[in-house]
Amino acid sequence: MGSPLGDVGGYLWFSWVLLVGFAVTSVLLFVVLVVVRALRDLFARRRARAADEVRSHIFEVVMGEDGDAGRGRTALAAARGRAADRVERQVFEMLPKLRGESRAELVRLLIDSGAEQHALALVGSRSSVRRCRGAFQLGMLGLTRHVDRLVGLLHDPHFLVRRVAVRALGTMGDPRAVRPLLELGEHDPRLTRDLVFALDRLGPDSAPELRSVLREEMDRGEHLHLDPAAVVLGLLADRPSVEVLSEGMRSPNPSFAGACAEALGRIGAPEAIPALVEALLDLRPNVRAGAAHALGSIGSSVAAASLLDVVDEQEPQVSRQAAQALVELGPGGRRMLATSSSPYAVEALALEAIRGGRS
Repeated sequence: MGSPLGDVGGYLWFSWVLLVGFAVTSVLLFVVLVVVRALRDLFARRRARAADEVRSHIFEVVMGEDGDAGRGRTALAAARGRAADRVERQVFEMLPKLRGESRAELVRLLIDSGAEQHALALVGSRSSVRRCRGAFQLGMLGLTRHVDRLVGLLHDPHFLVRRVAVRALGTMGDPRAVRPLLELGEHDPRLTRDLVFALDRLGPDSAPELRSVLREEMDRGEHLHLDPAAVVLGLLADRPSVEVLSEGMRSPNPSFAGACAEALGRIGAPEAIPALVEALLDLRPNVRAGAAHALGSIGSSVAAASLLDVVDEQEPQVSRQAAQALVELGPGGRRMLATSSSPYAVEALALEAIRGGRS
């Protein structure tokens, strides 16, 4: 039988070995963590310096004199490997903030460095994240010959890819995107805001195609996905669309009819007044409210009597808009509004008095 003192000594020795082992391991872990932290900070500083250098060259191209701009272009074009990827990424990040010749200069630089092929490769990737990046880059490059590639992404199974493709088509600025964008709105109402943004970005050149699509769809009795087209025609202040928008207020779809009324108000064409006055008799409150708001925006006293009749109706939304429209018609409209007993007439006059006192 072993001695108890021997057992105790063995236990103490084993405990001492464990303690030393834990201490050494802790020191090693601490050293490793310090080294990893130092290396991470070192690499971060290197990346920051490299990014600052690229940024300075971009600013030379965009804002510098001829000599500085040439030096910046040469430096950016000379990048290879990871440095070239960094240049491409930073230039794409800068493009949304630029307009005019500065933007065009950077786009030419990207195309010369192969960004077009890189973007097309990303668009065809199996990764949804890369497809998003490729769609964004194609839109920024503005190469309308690739509009069909972006239109194809409107049917991508991933929502974010479709959303980026919608905005990229707007940035690209090709009116051929109008019809597929509106068709997408029929199947994916979550993208309505993005569609309005994209169609508006297409600019005045898209107005004829918007009018054409509105006319065709209304003739076929399809009114369910046309709200963005009406909204954008209003934002573009497209006066030739007054006729088709006036007809649109008679649509059985109340949302589209209301959008047409609001668009006519933004356009501000006096020839829309008869149709807007007629819309004040529509059975749908949102259409009547939209027509009243539009008449106030146009600012013609011709509609004052019709607006006064609407002020006295029971629908709060409509009465408030009609009262505000009369205020916007000026002194004559306010005098007519003062004859009404509607609480919304009193409210509109009181608010106008407060605003007048502050001005």
